[in-house]
Amino acid sequence: KKDRRREDRRLKRQERKKNAMVCFHCREPGHGVADCPAVLESQDMGTGICYRCGSTEHDISKCKAKVDPAVGAFPYAKCFICGEMGHLSRSCPDNPKGLYAEGGGCRLCGSVEHFRKDCPEKQNADQITVGRWTTGMSADYEQIAETPKLQKPKAKVPKVVSF
Repeated sequence: KKDRRREDRRLKRQERKKNAMVCFHCREPGHGVADCPAVLESQDMGTGICYRCGSTEHDISKCKAKVDPAVGAFPYAKCFICGEMGHLSRSCPDNPKGLYAEGGGCRLCGSVEHFRKDCPEKQNADQITVGRWTTGMSADYEQIAETPKLQKPKAKVPKVVSF
């Protein structure tokens, strides 16, 4: 009985996930681009090929070809947004959401063109400037520009489980 309920919950989760999925090609819910009937009818969408070298023998994760900066990183990719060749939908100029498919942006600067871990403002903030040692200066001398803000620990809220 317990295993049957567990299996039913697992199947319901899979069904909810499948129903929430939206196809990038036809924009219809319930399937992905790999299972899209419209892609199977028209093979011009560029699925099943390596976006870097155009080979049908492997995908981009196994491609050993070097990136040509003049052509771009994905010369054989076809964008799902505008339908043009040479870029993916995350870097499409017509895509206002950029890398964030569900909306949002970088938490540091608000841009949709990069993730927070790749933010140029964060890279500048991580640099430390070291002062110079001059004669007669104490070994304990420290120049403090600003004090770091202390974060208060969040109060734990008891979790209520009802059966």
